[in-house]
Amino acid sequence: MVSDDEWLIQERGFNPDRQAKYESVFSFGNGYMGSRAVLEELPAGSSQGTYVAGIFDKSEAETVEIVNLPDPVGLRLYADGEPIAIDQMDVTGYDRTLDIRCGTLARRTSYQSKKGGLYEYEYWSLRAFSAADEHIMLMRVYFIAVDSDVDILVENSIDGSTLNIRKEMGTRIAHYSVVEADHADDVGCLVAKLNDSGRSVAYAANLSIGTGSNDNEVVDGVVRTSEFADGKLTESVRFKARKGTLYTFKKIVSIYTSRDVPPGDTRNIRDVAVDALKQSLKTGFDRMLTAHTDARDKMWSMSDIVIDGDPDATKALRFNLHHLMMAGSRSDDQVSIAPKALTSSWYNGHFFWDTELFVLPFFTFTYPAIARNLLMYRYHRLDEARKNARKQNLSGALFPWESAETGEEVTPKTWVNPEGTIIDVHTMEREHHITGDVAYAVYQYYRATADTEFLLDYGAEIILETARFWAGRVTYNNTSGKYDIKDVIGPNEYQECVDNNAYTNYLARWNLRCGIMLYTEILKRYPDKRTILCEKIGLKQLEIDEWRKIADNIEFTVLDNGMIEEFSGYFEKLNVTIEKWNERGMPIFPDAVPLERAHESQLVKQADVVLLLHLFNEDFTHNVKTVNLDYYDHRTTHESSLSPSIYTILCTEAGEVDRAYKYLKHSLYGDLSDNYGNVKHGIHAASLGGVWQAVVFGFAGVRMKSGNGKTSEILAVNPRLPENWTHLQFNLCWQGFKLELDISAGNVGIFFESAGDGVTVPVDIEGVSYEIPGNKRTVITYGD
Repeated sequence: MVSDDEWLIQERGFNPDRQAKYESVFSFGNGYMGSRAVLEELPAGSSQGTYVAGIFDKSEAETVEIVNLPDPVGLRLYADGEPIAIDQMDVTGYDRTLDIRCGTLARRTSYQSKKGGLYEYEYWSLRAFSAADEHIMLMRVYFIAVDSDVDILVENSIDGSTLNIRKEMGTRIAHYSVVEADHADDVGCLVAKLNDSGRSVAYAANLSIGTGSNDNEVVDGVVRTSEFADGKLTESVRFKARKGTLYTFKKIVSIYTSRDVPPGDTRNIRDVAVDALKQSLKTGFDRMLTAHTDARDKMWSMSDIVIDGDPDATKALRFNLHHLMMAGSRSDDQVSIAPKALTSSWYNGHFFWDTELFVLPFFTFTYPAIARNLLMYRYHRLDEARKNARKQNLSGALFPWESAETGEEVTPKTWVNPEGTIIDVHTMEREHHITGDVAYAVYQYYRATADTEFLLDYGAEIILETARFWAGRVTYNNTSGKYDIKDVIGPNEYQECVDNNAYTNYLARWNLRCGIMLYTEILKRYPDKRTILCEKIGLKQLEIDEWRKIADNIEFTVLDNGMIEEFSGYFEKLNVTIEKWNERGMPIFPDAVPLERAHESQLVKQADVVLLLHLFNEDFTHNVKTVNLDYYDHRTTHESSLSPSIYTILCTEAGEVDRAYKYLKHSLYGDLSDNYGNVKHGIHAASLGGVWQAVVFGFAGVRMKSGNGKTSEILAVNPRLPENWTHLQFNLCWQGFKLELDISAGNVGIFFESAGDGVTVPVDIEGVSYEIPGNKRTVITYGD
């Protein structure tokens, strides 16, 4: 089954210069594993990459990094000894199609032999990483020898020679060694062991061959052999292909790691993978593929967004959502999402603040179980965060700037710039806002889901321990009578050592006040839980009183004109502004100051004060938002992919819908059009999440609003649609209900199912409160 064109992304014609781009853009995964979309025959220049969430190793690297595991994709054909390969035959037709809805990657290639005479071949492939069984890869290849009988050799491989490549210097690092590799009873099995951690990964694979429309006709004269050489387990299949006959090869691969063996299961990792493969073979390839597409349909029923009047934007938006859907684990709360998800090892596969602030809101409002898993990843590493704080002679919990398997700080101490210069890295020492970012994400999840169990058992402990960290991180200023937070890096990473970064200070104040509110209000309603938690972490009223004094006096000022200074002394920096924009309407770095001296200027790498205004939307007036948006917009280079989506949101709130749409398009097509110029290194997961926020929080105007006494939280909707958007349709998970929203110019339609009559959900539309009843579609007119 192939979806309609609105769900299809196509690559037409093979261009080696675009190969790495499409390996990233067409990458596939399911939250458990991901793989770059290399061609099956691995032409020159291929960048193989297969990753399993949570599998890290250090070996000779400076720090632990996600491991480039054995590649399961290899399937190479030869006709009369000639490789049927994109770089070794004449290609008369080529395209690949990513079916976003079904979650499949299809390829069609027409070949002509370079030998004498006319020897033409047709080749089709289909690939999927199952959304129904996260351990299974499915691949199907069709082949026709058009005009003559030929001897065919099929090399079906699992490549255990893959390496990690250090991004700075191209150094190749082997993180594993193959300890078992054999082929028996039509099952190839390869087991690799990581060098440092001792973890193992097992692959079990089967290749079937058939002919006919239902590929159920036996191919005569098939000879199978296998060998393990140069790290690669290869099964060779030989037979005589008849002219004009359609041959079908179906490959199923099962992948497991030692992390996946359930407690009490006495099987070794090899047996687990083989047993899973045999079960898949029993089910059958076609039914496994159907189960995958059915699972994808179920996911889309929650996450799809339709923009009537802007079909190109709808398709591009779905592409972003497709990669988000593949990034989060539905079954594992010991892993998170890296900046490149599972599409490359760039950034070492580490986890940053990106996850909590940019990616997590999508899951909170569409797949809250995945959002909970992501937050539980942080909770399980809270003890390491406590240790990290103690290393800086502070109490509470300081989450590391870069985290991996254990939750220890794994930020490299240096990096090498493109010119080969070694640069010291200070983010782990100073970019402490990540601690408040995690706490913020915890509480926003609770607000949206009303998951009180999570808050009481896990979330409250995170918020209280991070509040405790901020209480120790401040310094009392005898001159001002305020508490400063010195020597920090805010989101604007041009500035590597500043005092009183507004974003950091306000986040710290909020974190402290949230901790106070939990202790005095929410936990008070659950006295047994509060007693247990406070005894566990040693929290007493005296400490809460100290938090209140600090929170009320942390340095943070909104000037009389509404401006917020990014940090102390920011306005004294060289006042450089953006003067030129590229063809996409994005800033060109000014000539007035070189990049290496950006810290001497008011240039901003990415949304900083503007991000603050987005996160704490209720706390600031319209005037404060607009004056700061205008000021910082003229100074922000948007060098980070995290930035344009946040400006989209603030522009919609300021009524600057055209400007918002410009920023949206830059993010929307960030990876598809390679707007950032580096998609070959993997997709930009935070930008994907930012796009969802830009549409839902920005143009739809969805916000969480503090309640009015009858309820703790109210969903607010304040639409600001571009002129060409006639309808905006999407779903939200809101406190246990699935809300279906349909927004047009002047109307908001809302529907949700409820277990019985009389159930209502409070919604605020353009400042007017409504009780929306369940089991009927309600349309509210706004903007009169």
